Amino acid sequence: GSESVMTTHKELVRSPVVVGRAIEQLPSEYRVDLIDEPPHKWVESISGRLSASATRKTNFINVGYESLHPEAAAAVVRSVIEAYLAFVEETHRGTAADVLDVLTVERDDLESELLQKQQYLNDMRESIGHLSLPDREDVVDPIIARALHLNDALMEAQQQRINLEASLATVRLAMSRGESLSQYISLVQETVGERAMLAAMGLSDSDMQVLAAQQTTLIELQAKLEQLKPFYGPAHPEITSLTQRIAATEEHLATYRSLAAGRSDSLPNEELGPMLTSMLTQAIAQAEQQVNQLAVSFEAARVEAARQSGDYVRLAMLEREVERLEQLHDLLFDKIATVDIHQVQAPIRVTIVQEPLPDDEPASPQLRFVLLASLFGGLALGLGVVYVQDVLDDRFGSPEEMALQLGSRMLALVKRLDPLPGKGIEAVQMFAKPQASESEAFRTLRTSIALSAEVTDRILITSSEPSDGKTTISANLAVSYAQSGKRTLLIDSDLRKPGLTAMLGLKGEQGLSDILSCEKEIWGVIKGSVQKTVVENLDVIPAGARRPDPAELLLGPNFAELLAWADGVYDQVLIDCPPVLAVSDAQIVGRLVDGGILVVTPEKNHRHLVTRARNTFSASGSILIGVVANRVSDQAGYGYGYGYGYGYGHDASLEDETQDHNAMGGDDGTEDFHPRRAA
Repeated sequence: GSESVMTTHKELVRSPVVVGRAIEQLPSEYRVDLIDEPPHKWVESISGRLSASATRKTNFINVGYESLHPEAAAAVVRSVIEAYLAFVEETHRGTAADVLDVLTVERDDLESELLQKQQYLNDMRESIGHLSLPDREDVVDPIIARALHLNDALMEAQQQRINLEASLATVRLAMSRGESLSQYISLVQETVGERAMLAAMGLSDSDMQVLAAQQTTLIELQAKLEQLKPFYGPAHPEITSLTQRIAATEEHLATYRSLAAGRSDSLPNEELGPMLTSMLTQAIAQAEQQVNQLAVSFEAARVEAARQSGDYVRLAMLEREVERLEQLHDLLFDKIATVDIHQVQAPIRVTIVQEPLPDDEPASPQLRFVLLASLFGGLALGLGVVYVQDVLDDRFGSPEEMALQLGSRMLALVKRLDPLPGKGIEAVQMFAKPQASESEAFRTLRTSIALSAEVTDRILITSSEPSDGKTTISANLAVSYAQSGKRTLLIDSDLRKPGLTAMLGLKGEQGLSDILSCEKEIWGVIKGSVQKTVVENLDVIPAGARRPDPAELLLGPNFAELLAWADGVYDQVLIDCPPVLAVSDAQIVGRLVDGGILVVTPEKNHRHLVTRARNTFSASGSILIGVVANRVSDQAGYGYGYGYGYGYGHDASLEDETQDHNAMGGDDGTEDFHPRRAA
């Protein structure tokens, strides 16, 4: 009935020994599955097609067999069941008989040994006179107890003798030095006893009896007083009477002791010394005699106790041996009874509840199941692939997706540009090739900004991460505004890694950091920091010398005054700012301008980082005008859809000339300009 038993017999049905017997009993007409198999593989072939399963929470085992012929399948199952029943019956009965014979022989031998041990135990108990006290494990044999008591008395007598010898040596040393011996009376009294000391001082036996009676009376009175104190107060007549009697008794005892002390004090050293020496010598002799007597008695008791202890040890070992044999005897009886019962009744009873029946419906293949499994499996696999791709590819799939997830307008799509020859403003796409199709993206960006509902006279350009091309977007947009006739001022506010300053070749020139750190009138510093360019209507304020506190400088009042001055002089102000997620400079500048543009490289930036940058920028109270998708390629799926049929009057070769704006310095953190292809 247990789960382990069901599992064991389920595997036993499919075991090679059962399957081999079933094949031997299987009629030849039902061996259709073994025709093409060699005989040594018959058991393996039948076992591979045979199944046995236990129904949960029941004692049923279901046996099945798959064959090309239904009747052959039923015949194989029937043969396997019969072989299984025969195997269980034979194995059980043969094992039970063998076990019963072995246990019976062991029981007879054990009974003989047990009787011998029990008789030997009784004889030993009688020979040593063992006193058996049931339920008393703390009882000590009298002989052993006597030896222990004599040992304690011997040690006490030896200690008393040592004390007496020490006291005698002390008194003799005091006599040799001529010291007063009255101070050693108490020492002698401790060793020889108060009674002997008082007798030596001249007190009679009757005085001793009176003194002992008074001491006994004092102890009784003190005990009675302690019993009554919890119940009566100090003024109670009974308490008062006892207190007075105790005081009188103590006074009487003190009188006796003072009398003895007075006598001792009145004795000179010539009389007191010999008296104390005589008393100690006599006490030492008595102690020595007592030690010798106790030593002889203890040695005799020790020898007898040692012999008795050895007998008790052998007796205890024999008792444990008899107890072990009795337990083993009882265990063998239980096993014999169990095996005898099992020999008549099997440990499990197996009954066939349903005869093997052939199944006319094929078990395999099941076309309906295969079709449904294929459909659902393909659907699940497709959804899994889509989900994995969506999780692994954390990029924007299209401009619409980017605008939707960021909640902002898509201002322009800037194609990936190749580097152009030249330095400074000559390497800017809008200046070098204003009629190229790639330059149209910046005109589109300028138009999208102009069509915004917000005021866009002062705009900052930033990105979520470094190397996204914000510096190139700023330079080309500034040239586009200047080409449209607007007076344009381009400010490099990236005081940490001024890429715009390096790109335009303005390193070392006075710039924004000098304006912001000026503590006096800034108008002269502003005019000295504005750099003219070869582009008409375009001026630039470089970053200037590096400062250790860029954020603090931007938070100061000078930057707001600079923007106020620029409003009166220029039509359009563009500010190149550091990345939003790198530092907080863009948030600081964003609160002083009309809005900001976020440059995104779709093939490089992760969605969650761009989203976080947009939220960080907006959380500071700044306005996001829109997003510019930079370095867009046709392979990325963004579809650079401007076309080339606008009629700018350039030939096909001019259309192929592009420039990588990031290679012109960008915001990759380098101060020197090195043309390179964007990653």
